[in-house]
Amino acid sequence: MNGMTADEDYYDVWLDMLGRVSGPRFVALILDRAGVTLDAELCRYLVYLDLRGPIGVLELAELVEHNHPKASRSLARLERLGLVRRGSAEHDHRIKTAEVTAEGRRIVAAINRGRRRILDEAFAGWNARDRAALARLTRRFSDDMIALIDAHD
Repeated sequence: MNGMTADEDYYDVWLDMLGRVSGPRFVALILDRAGVTLDAELCRYLVYLDLRGPIGVLELAELVEHNHPKASRSLARLERLGLVRRGSAEHDHRIKTAEVTAEGRRIVAAINRGRRRILDEAFAGWNARDRAALARLTRRFSDDMIALIDAHD
């Protein structure tokens, strides 16, 4: 373990993983495995909308950490492609919302299959026990991190 404690070693692994799986090369890999040629940034909007939609444009902008005008432009591009539809919130017609269309859901499903392919490739040499242990411990770690974030808010 190169003289580091287990915590220090995990910290390095965690930062390495976060940096790589949030970067453009990893997104390109997912889209390649998915067979999707849509711009990576637009895919991010589409995936968030599929998870949370229909939602307001402002809320979506916060989720993707972009400003309102940038989110609006991206949604307009997705709408022109027929992947999202925009409208007004039922409870307040001043609030503009967006939701994924059937074609948009098809793209998101392909992206999800691409993610699954990458996991299958990464886990190719792993036994079931190791995969289950990683899932259990990663869930525990994720839950604890989310609890820390929630407590901070």
